[in-house]
Amino acid sequence: MPEGWYNDPFTDHLQRYWTGESWTKETRPRPGMMPPPPPGSAQPPAWTGASTESPADGARVVNYLVPSIIALLCCAWPLAIPALIFSIRSNSAMAKGDIDGARINSNRARFWLILSAALGIVVWIYISYVLATTETPIDQGNLTPFGA
Repeated sequence: MPEGWYNDPFTDHLQRYWTGESWTKETRPRPGMMPPPPPGSAQPPAWTGASTESPADGARVVNYLVPSIIALLCCAWPLAIPALIFSIRSNSAMAKGDIDGARINSNRARFWLILSAALGIVVWIYISYVLATTETPIDQGNLTPFGA
């Protein structure tokens, strides 16, 4: 290959100089290509148009993350785990700009959250009922350890 400027084999937006024997450290932008943004600059996610509302319109999806964590600690935790997973997925989809995906995961998180809370309430009512109706002996006498 003769020496000259060629598309850089290591990047997709630069050209690198070939000496005829090896690549040099010299680079330049490819003609007609925009350089990528600097690493520190965050760009908002592009709107895909899949939803009727764009992120610029202020579309916001509730991700149910905090209620899922509370349900994980206070209610029926096996049912709160899917709620937590779907709420995290909803948050990630919203960060990517996928509003429809965020809504779907948000609805799934809400379903599992309601199911966990309902089962938790039923369990707490049952425990309260059992504790309220169970009689405990008033005088147990002199009990010694291990029946001695």
